Amino acid sequence: MKWSDIFPQPVGIFPYPLSFLIVPYVQNWQKHIKKLINLEFKDLPEEWKFVKYLNESEIDKALKSLDNIQEEPVKQYISSILKNIYIKNPDTQLDNLLKMFFGEILEFDTDRYDLKALQHFIKADYLIKENDTYSAVQELDNALKLIKNTSPIFQAQILLKKVKLIIQQKGVNFSTIALLEQIYNSLKNSNAKVLKAEASFNLGNAYSSLGNIQNAIKHYTEALEVYKKDKYPYMYALINNNMGLAYLSIQATDLEDHMRLAYGIQCLKNALKIFTKDKYPDEWASTSLNYANGLQYLPTANPIKNLLEAVNIYKEILNYRKQQNDEIGYARTLANLGNALAHLGKLDDAKNCLLEAKMLFSKYGMKEEKQAIDEILEEIHLVEVKGNE
Repeated sequence: MKWSDIFPQPVGIFPYPLSFLIVPYVQNWQKHIKKLINLEFKDLPEEWKFVKYLNESEIDKALKSLDNIQEEPVKQYISSILKNIYIKNPDTQLDNLLKMFFGEILEFDTDRYDLKALQHFIKADYLIKENDTYSAVQELDNALKLIKNTSPIFQAQILLKKVKLIIQQKGVNFSTIALLEQIYNSLKNSNAKVLKAEASFNLGNAYSSLGNIQNAIKHYTEALEVYKKDKYPYMYALINNNMGLAYLSIQATDLEDHMRLAYGIQCLKNALKIFTKDKYPDEWASTSLNYANGLQYLPTANPIKNLLEAVNIYKEILNYRKQQNDEIGYARTLANLGNALAHLGKLDDAKNCLLEAKMLFSKYGMKEEKQAIDEILEEIHLVEVKGNE
C-alpha cells in the first residue's frame, strides 16, 4: 500500500526543522492540521502527539507515542527520522538526514514526488553547509519542479530558501522582491502563519535595503504579529533591531519624522531586552551599536545626555570587540565614538579615536570608511581653526 492511499498529505507543510515529517490520517484531520501547521499542540489526536513531543525535544516520549499509529509505512518513516536524526549529535543531523533520504526512505514508496523533492531540499542544505551556493540553488530548482502544483506550502518553503541564497549572492533587486511577494501572496490564504511571517520578515529586509521604508515597516510589523516575544524571543528581537534601523534611516525633516526616529529607538530597546550581553553577546554588541548611533541623532531637549549615554555604550562595546579580536568591529565602534566625542567638544579625544579607526580601516582596505573618517577629521580641523581666530 502506498502512502498516497493512506493519506495524501505531502511533506513540507510544517515549519523547519519539522518540515520532513508526515502525520497519519485521522478523523477531522482538516481541523487539526490547521493548528499543527502553526505548531499549536492543544487537543491533538493521539496519533499526532509525537510532533508535540518532538518539538519539545522529548525524543523518548515521541518514540513511545508512535505506538498509537496504525499505518505501518508511516510509523516506519517517522521512527527512522527519530532514531537516525534526532537522537544523534546535532552536528551530524544533516549528514544523517541526507543519507536516509538517499537510502532507506525511498524504499517505502518510490512514487512520492514530494519525498523526492525533499531529497533535493535536504541536499541543498548540505551544499549550503559546504558553501556551494550555486549547486544548492540548482538542487532547490530540481525540488521546485517536482513539487509544482502539489503543495503550495512546501513550494513556498523551497522558493524562500532559494531567494535568500540569491540575495546572499547578488544582493536585493526588484526581481528578488517580486519573488518574495510571490511567496507572500501564495501563503495569504494558508494557515502557515510562521512561514508567512518569515516571508514578511524577508520582505521587510529587502524593502529596507532598497530604501522603501514604508513597505519595510509594514512587513516587519506583520511579522511581529506572529513572532511574539514570549514564543519566538530571538526573532522578535531580530525584527525589532531591523525595524529600528529602518526607522533610523529616515532623514528627519519634520515632527512626524522625529516621531519615527523615536519609534526606532524604542524598537532597539525592545531588541536589547532579549539580546543581552550574557546570552547573545554578538547580537548585543551589534544592536547596542545601532542604539548608540540612534541616540546621537535623536532630537531631544537634552542632546548632551544622549551623547554621554552613547559614549558609555561605545566604550563597553569596544571592550567586547577587543576581547573578540574583532579589529573591524573595533574600528567601526571607534569611529562612532570619535564622532560622539567631537559633538561633545572633546576634540583631542575624538581625533585619537578617529585616527586609530582610520589606521585599522586602511589595514583592511576599507576606502569608504577611511574617507568618512577623513571628512569628520576635516570638520574638526575647521572647528579648531575657527576657535583659534
